[in-house]
Amino acid sequence: MAVRIDVSAFRSSISAQVVVAAERLLRDGGVGDLEAVGGGARAVVCDGGVRFQPWVGVVDQALIGDCDCEVGSVEDGFCAHAVAVALSAFEVGVRFSAAGRPHGAGPVEPERVDYLRAVQSLGPRQLTDLVVEQAVRDRLFATLLLGKAGMLAPVDESALAGFQAVIREASNVTTGTRWELADVEDAGRRLAAEVEILCARPVMPGLLDLIEQAIVVWDELAGHLIDSYYARRIDPEEISEPLVDAHRDLCERLELDSEEIAGHLERLLDRCHHDTVDPAMYSELLGEAADAVARYSRW
Repeated sequence: MAVRIDVSAFRSSISAQVVVAAERLLRDGGVGDLEAVGGGARAVVCDGGVRFQPWVGVVDQALIGDCDCEVGSVEDGFCAHAVAVALSAFEVGVRFSAAGRPHGAGPVEPERVDYLRAVQSLGPRQLTDLVVEQAVRDRLFATLLLGKAGMLAPVDESALAGFQAVIREASNVTTGTRWELADVEDAGRRLAAEVEILCARPVMPGLLDLIEQAIVVWDELAGHLIDSYYARRIDPEEISEPLVDAHRDLCERLELDSEEIAGHLERLLDRCHHDTVDPAMYSELLGEAADAVARYSRW
């Protein structure tokens, strides 16, 4: 059940200093990515170069703010970040539930319990060292970390050139006389990993063509796994699915219309001969253009 918030009463209950700081954040564009979640509202708030993610909502018949800053961690405490999110939510008409659930509330998935307990037991410096060390070792983790911090640059020509080199190396895996099935599997894993890293960044149109090249290269390599099903360590779908998922999601992120998507899909299907691409994965994006690919057997 939705509840009505008395905005004037809310503003009156907050100290003038906090309201002024919240209004400054709003005026300077510090509040972004507002979303209705958990029966309340959540947003990313950038304050002095630090990003917070406050949540505001109704819990036990009271409007509360939950923020990961020092002030917002106090029960029922409204920091400027939470107030800014609340004012923004009021402005756009977010509906508040009578029983909100702050992010992080509720049961924790069993496989995360020990990790959550470990994180909570570490000091900030220990946790920082662990995160930095992991980022140095794992490029995908590093990309996600920089993305969360708002420090991730869009995919540029240099990144595209690097991915082109990976595709070229994968396409050459079976051209010599001394290759093994494991080389095909490793090439597929690398293609999928590189696509995941690139798609975690703000994207540019040129990436779509390269992902299509990667799918075509993998389709050719997948034929070797299909022929050697008795000896392979992975199924072709373990690489095909993340590659095609990335292509589909990128079509959506680039806001291509249904006719453009149908054109890209038809070209892919014409070049792939081992059922790497399932047109049904694009059904929600194609709309009326679905007829354009209806002639393919898997549609």
